[in-house]
Amino acid sequence: MLLQLSKYGPEHKRDFHPILGKYRHKSSKKQPGKDEIIAYSAKTIRKMEQGDAQIHQAWLSIDNYSAKVDRLIRIDKDSNLGSYSYIPAFLRNTKHIRKPLIMEGVLNTIILSKIQGIKVDQFQIQRKDETLTYDVAEYEEELLSDLERIEKILKNEIKISPNYTRNCRVCEWRKHCKQIAEERLDLTLISGIGKRIRKQLIDQNIDDVPSLSQATEDTFVLENVSQADKEYFLLQAQSLMDKKERIRGKTTLPEKKYELFVDLEGSSHHDFVWIIGCLVRVNGKHYYKHFLAETPKKEKEMMSSFLNYIKSLENDYVLYHWSLAEPQYFTNLTKKYNLSQIELNGILENSVDLFPIFKEKIILPIYTYTLKEVAKWLGFEWFEPLVDGATSIVLFDNWYLHNDRKSLDRAITYNDDDCKALMIVKDYVSKVLT
Repeated sequence: MLLQLSKYGPEHKRDFHPILGKYRHKSSKKQPGKDEIIAYSAKTIRKMEQGDAQIHQAWLSIDNYSAKVDRLIRIDKDSNLGSYSYIPAFLRNTKHIRKPLIMEGVLNTIILSKIQGIKVDQFQIQRKDETLTYDVAEYEEELLSDLERIEKILKNEIKISPNYTRNCRVCEWRKHCKQIAEERLDLTLISGIGKRIRKQLIDQNIDDVPSLSQATEDTFVLENVSQADKEYFLLQAQSLMDKKERIRGKTTLPEKKYELFVDLEGSSHHDFVWIIGCLVRVNGKHYYKHFLAETPKKEKEMMSSFLNYIKSLENDYVLYHWSLAEPQYFTNLTKKYNLSQIELNGILENSVDLFPIFKEKIILPIYTYTLKEVAKWLGFEWFEPLVDGATSIVLFDNWYLHNDRKSLDRAITYNDDDCKALMIVKDYVSKVLT
């Protein structure tokens, strides 16, 4: 049930692509409807009654529950089928067995127990070189409690709010969940508060942002949370409520002839960096330049050109970026192509990551501290109104796979705007912290 919701999203949004902002082509693999599941389950039961040694891709359904399992394995244990019965088995070639799969196994045993008229107390997870057998007793009470809660949610007896975290950015529920979280001023709107911390706060009668904003540090306890984080949560809640910034101390920034505001974009599908965007400010004027690799074969040439440009600045520069990605990219590319370690060392020594400065010193009335959210609060608007950085990946793929030059130009424009946004953020930091 929850798998269906998380995988397919709200019904009216299922075919709407969250990044491209348009309706996608429908997949040929449709989720079966209720009648189809009943028919598939009946087919499985017929095979069970025949006593097949193994039943592959078995559907199980009874009452309000249905599930699909890779295999049903026949064992010698009496049931209403005869002198045998079945246990569920999953085929997974994965190193780590995660909790959702285990709970799926328990759900299958519950359904099988009702179908066979006996207690099914185990299930298997079959990997390439081994078969793991799990005892249902360890997890059954938890799952039954979850199923009871789901029933109450479906009957509208329990109101729930989504956990709105940074992982939601590419989820098809994202806008839907964010809207609910904002309407309810859910605690997970505060950066750093997830499911675990929210539960601790709710248990202490702090159930939304307004109630947290009115609390004090001595009125609640958070396990495994530092005092600094606790203070941050309070200030962030207060900022969200009164829409005012909070400044927590001062800092210094380097003074160099050249200020470089750098943003890199990579193609995760094709495993290479395709652009190093750089907004250069010198003597009060700025201009954008970029180093481009239109194909993976040009990646080395792109990085070499950038290092040569850095060398021409004679170490009289500071390179601003947002998050740890840029230094890591530079390091990886230099090692990958055995390029100048001297210039790389200069880049790393002259780099300033503005993100941790913000997290430590500045609190804004925003939900997430992405470059886009921070710059938007400061009044910056992207010329290319894309959803987020993931969109530029899609645009570059349109160029790389389909030779769509307009898509490449749009992606470059978006990178240009990212660099400008970084400059706006740096100037704000200089204004309020130095």
